[in-house]
Amino acid sequence: MSGTRRVRPGMSGEALALTRFPAVRGRSLLGSDLALPGDLPAERTLVVVAFQRWQQARVERWIERAVEAGIPPTPRGRTGPLAVAVVEMPVLASAWRPVRRFIDGGMTAGIGDPDVLARTITVYTDVAAFQRSLGIRGSAEVHALVVTRDGAVLARGSGDPDAGSWAAIASALAGGRRPT
Repeated sequence: MSGTRRVRPGMSGEALALTRFPAVRGRSLLGSDLALPGDLPAERTLVVVAFQRWQQARVERWIERAVEAGIPPTPRGRTGPLAVAVVEMPVLASAWRPVRRFIDGGMTAGIGDPDVLARTITVYTDVAAFQRSLGIRGSAEVHALVVTRDGAVLARGSGDPDAGSWAAIASALAGGRRPT
């Protein structure tokens, strides 16, 4: 499905503005353990969440759009706090945690680029609970969220980036607080 929804049917803008990114543990594909959202690389991070392997092309379209807009393509090598950043976040079921080394190792070998490895954070968690906390209905779409380190979700889009969804994302990344 192409196209983006910024406001989920049945939820007011006010309710979406209260959405919080859940506290989860993640690990970059370079091996850094992270407590999210506090360890996100920037004050405002575009977090592109995927639930299925086939969604990678959509993830890359969101990242390309961000990089074209001047968002650093990786947090790797940066010193000091960043104002904005982009990360991709594959979210997998907790049941896969025992084979995390194999799964993450396969992704690492397939990617190879240390800059991409640094911006890729895998999360093994209760997927349904993660989705509920963010108001996400199912795993069929990629979700792009602008998240602060304290967990506020400032803007969101899903599916492929389009002009309207990107405008909301770009505004939030620039420091404008718009209801999601």
